[in-house]
Amino acid sequence: MKEYKFEEEETWKLARELAWDVYGITSRGAFETDHRVRNSVRAASFAIMANVAEGVERGGTLEFVHYLSRAKDAIGELQQQLMKVQEKGFINSTTLARLETTLESLGCMISGLMTSINQDFINADSVSVSYQDA
Repeated sequence: MKEYKFEEEETWKLARELAWDVYGITSRGAFETDHRVRNSVRAASFAIMANVAEGVERGGTLEFVHYLSRAKDAIGELQQQLMKVQEKGFINSTTLARLETTLESLGCMISGLMTSINQDFINADSVSVSYQDA
């Protein structure tokens, strides 16, 4: 697997933009009085970014795919939460559509990255697994 920092990963960059966008949206309106909902939406948005970063930093192919899978889980969670808050009137349909477009792009990027990593792993000449005896 190539060596790079998570800050160089395009998927992380888009996840970061999304997280700060969500943070701004949840800093006003009905979110100001419903802290539980606000914090839940924020946590899901930042989890996407955090999981991509953690996967890169782990350095192992299988671990990277695992954390990318967790990032995709967080995308689903955030999408569900955004639908819920739109139904409750916290955000309008235009904002929801914009965020859903970003989530869809991010999900496609993560899926493509996972496919690429898995293909590289399958095509590797040898596989080594390091472990420690318990």
